[in-house]
Amino acid sequence: MVDSSSGTSLVADYAEWQARDYFKTYYSEVVLPDEQAVLAYQIDVMKSTGERFGRALEYGCGPTLHRAIAATPYVFRMDMSDWLADNLVCVRDWLGADATDKDWNRFTRYVMGCEGRRRIDAERIRQREAQTRKVVRGLFVSDARWRHPLGPEREGFYDLLISGFCLDAISADKRVWRRCMRNVVSMIAPRGTVILHFLEACRAYKVGNRMFPGSNLSADDVAGVLRDTGFEPESIDVQRIPCPHNSQYGYSGILTASARRE
Repeated sequence: MVDSSSGTSLVADYAEWQARDYFKTYYSEVVLPDEQAVLAYQIDVMKSTGERFGRALEYGCGPTLHRAIAATPYVFRMDMSDWLADNLVCVRDWLGADATDKDWNRFTRYVMGCEGRRRIDAERIRQREAQTRKVVRGLFVSDARWRHPLGPEREGFYDLLISGFCLDAISADKRVWRRCMRNVVSMIAPRGTVILHFLEACRAYKVGNRMFPGSNLSADDVAGVLRDTGFEPESIDVQRIPCPHNSQYGYSGILTASARRE
């Protein structure tokens, strides 16, 4: 379906997805305020546990590395997965690159600033990104609609699971989102931690000149599904962060959440 006045697709199919369009729209120039907020939140949650996580997974990484870079000091090993092979090609290329690749330098600098590091120069950024390349072990194509998104052997496997702006973008049907949530969080081990980010009240978000689906979520939706999928009620934290300047992309707020498995 196309808006004839603008030529913009109202809701595109992911067969039309271009990883570079996503990177250019959201990551190529600055660290946007919503990404600043969720990266700071992710670091705060990981720091608060007071321990390193043995096995971590970023589910729905897209063509991005910033969440993995942020997680690096807090995990022993990390896997990354996505539905689209095109996204994982971008991740694989970065993992195989050297210090001359500067695509994610500004995010690395921002992450290290959130950690309170006093000296952040080119060499320390290089070291952090080199550490990330060592920590990331596996890249997997996966579909959150599968009962076992990475196979039955990964059920209850990960001590930390991070998913940012992915599970709410699979479908405009909130029932599909709930099923995907159940499937994905089943990979978290007992006492494991989840960190999640979603677009708030978003029915479609912009990538390039296309619009892709959103699940139209509220904070109550997120808290409810975490309670229903076996997380300690007292550990569930859901925060709403206004992003009024992002209305041009199809959303004006984000939801960030964390919880610990029972």
